[in-house]
Amino acid sequence: MSRLLMFSVLPVPADDAAVWDDFDRRSEAFEQSGLPPDPLLIELIERVTARHPCISTLREDQIERSVWADGPLLDNLMHDVAILTIVPSRVDDVLPMVRDAALALGLAVYDPETETVWRP
Repeated sequence: MSRLLMFSVLPVPADDAAVWDDFDRRSEAFEQSGLPPDPLLIELIERVTARHPCISTLREDQIERSVWADGPLLDNLMHDVAILTIVPSRVDDVLPMVRDAALALGLAVYDPETETVWRP
């Protein structure tokens, strides 16, 4: 199964248990407002796709080698939160790179599978 990573622009709750509800609240707010993505989220996509191109930009014969389970990745950005999905076979090498890129930009990162929250 693919691995979801979730991202939020700061601030995020200090309590790890509260970040999940905060993410849901922000997602719902985006559905109501339709505000454009925060520039930090766009920068995250630019950084990670510099190393691992978006699946939507690949030729058909390259898609099987993509690390992304869906695309275009920019469609996964909401106003101040985002979700990226990594294919199962690439999680071990891609997750640390994506997490580190997000943290370097000052974004919080959530891994729902392990219930881990990383803050910059």
